[in-house]
Formats: sequence, C-alpha cells, structure tokens
Amino acid sequence: MAKANPPAPSVEPVVPTRDLKFGRKGHRSWITGRVEGFPEFTHIGHDTFTKVSGLGKHEHPGMFEYCLIIRGHVTWWAQERIYQLRGGDVYFTWPDEPHGGMNELMTPCTIYWTILDIPRPGDKRAQSFLSLPPSEARDLCERIYAVKDRHLKGAERLEPYYKEIFRGLEMQSRLGVIHARAALQGMFATLVELPVAAEPEGFIPPGVARARAFLDDCPRPWPTVEELAKLAGMSSSHFHATFRRTVGMAPMEYAHHRRLDHASRLLAAKEASVTAIAARLGYCSSQHLATCYKRYLGTTPTAVKSKT
Repeated sequence: MAKANPPAPSVEPVVPTRDLKFGRKGHRSWITGRVEGFPEFTHIGHDTFTKVSGLGKHEHPGMFEYCLIIRGHVTWWAQERIYQLRGGDVYFTWPDEPHGGMNELMTPCTIYWTILDIPRPGDKRAQSFLSLPPSEARDLCERIYAVKDRHLKGAERLEPYYKEIFRGLEMQSRLGVIHARAALQGMFATLVELPVAAEPEGFIPPGVARARAFLDDCPRPWPTVEELAKLAGMSSSHFHATFRRTVGMAPMEYAHHRRLDHASRLLAAKEASVTAIAARLGYCSSQHLATCYKRYLGTTPTAVKSKT
C-alpha cells in the first residue's frame, strides 16, 4: 500500500493590500496606502460636498493628483492661474506643485480624485509602469508628461475607471489588484487623448444664455424657474437640466452667486449698509443675505466689508 504524502504545511497567503486603509464618512469614501504589485497607487477618493468647506494651499510631494468634477462648480488655482471647473471637467496638478481652492474654499460639488506616483520617462521605473511591456510603459509615461494643459474635458469618460479602481482594491486580493491596475491603464490611455477645455463654460444654448444674462442683472423680484424656462423657450425640466449641464450649477444657485458677487462690490463703499444692500438685491433681510453668504461663499457680509 502506497504511503500517503504528509499534508502540506499551512501557509498564510500574502495579501497584496494589507497596508491599505479604507475610510468612509458621510458622502466621502477613500482608500489610501501602498499595494504590492501596484506601486503607482497611493490614494483614491470620492466625495459629494453639500456645503461650502475649506480647501487651503497644499501639495503632493512627488505625486500627481487627478480630479474629476462630476457635478457642481469649483474654483481652484495652481501656479498663477485660476481655473473655473464645472461638471464634466478633468483637472490635474504636477508633483510638488502648490495648489488649492480660491479663497481656500471648496464649493458644493461631486468629485473623484486620485494621487499617483508616475515615473518620469527617463526614469528606470518608467520601463515597468503599470506592469506594461517596457516599450508601452515608456510610451504611456511620455504621453502623460506631454499633456500640457491641466484643464481637460471628459470626466464622464474617466469615471468608470475610477469606480473600477475602487472596486478592485476593495476586493483585497491579487485578482482585485489586477482589476485596479488594468483600470488605471485604461484611464491613462483615455486621459492622454482628452481635449483641452478651450473655455471654462463651453457652448451655451441661446435660450440658456438669455436666461443667464437676465440673472446677471439681478432682477427683482426673483424670477422662478418656470419664468426663466419660458424666457429660454424650454420646458421647466429641460431648462433646469440644460442650464445645470452647460453652466455648471442650478439656475437659482447661479442667481445667488451673481447677487453675492454684486453685493461684495457694493460692500466696498465706505457708507455701504448691509441691510440696504440686502433690500436692493431682493433678500428678505440682512440675516437672509448673511445666510446665503455663508452657504455659497463660506464667509459673511461683515467679513467682506472689513477687508475693503
């Protein structure tokens, strides 16, 4: 009778994602850390900001940051340029590059972001970028570094790759890492061909342009969405969706931003009264104006006036 082989010793499998940290708080989800076999990854996140919050000056040593604006509107800066970003935009910053929110603010929006270690084309590590064959790896690195404008269009084309990276890493397995790495390969192959955002607003249909120009004049009394839709020659639902898609925010949110911009200019006058300005712009009271300042700009009329 053949002698049975002894059972193989039990070996704890190596988990390539053992150093990752997973987080979730409110609308915010993130994964951060190092992954065996996926050295390019350091961080990915998703958040829906429902109110104004802080985003001060910061940088990512040795790392790129890529952001997708899914909905809403944000004003960010990098170097000496200001970027008006709306739903559908892609934005990135270079390694060690200071950047942040205008006035250190993050306005309501939905975004994805990821922070990545991408070797320079001449770096030896570029030959194994994302585990691609050497010639493909170098070529992709060269194309990434050759993208000159940080403001691109096409967030909807990249969003599925971000979701797949999340899904793959959440599997916490070698197969999951393969999924995540393949998604990042696809993301960059798509990103390097995205068009530059020629203008922050892009094309705006004539009807929406008429409604926006009307709101720019801060009319009193405040128009309803139905009245604006009639001015635009659209149904209310179609107007609201088109305005939000092309302008980057809902009609009434845009109306508040224009009125608050006007209020800030009026507050520059030494004799300016917050109560009088509130009444002039159609706000119920000075407290109503202050509430809207806090909601949309993260400050108060008094604070704005004190800086003038």
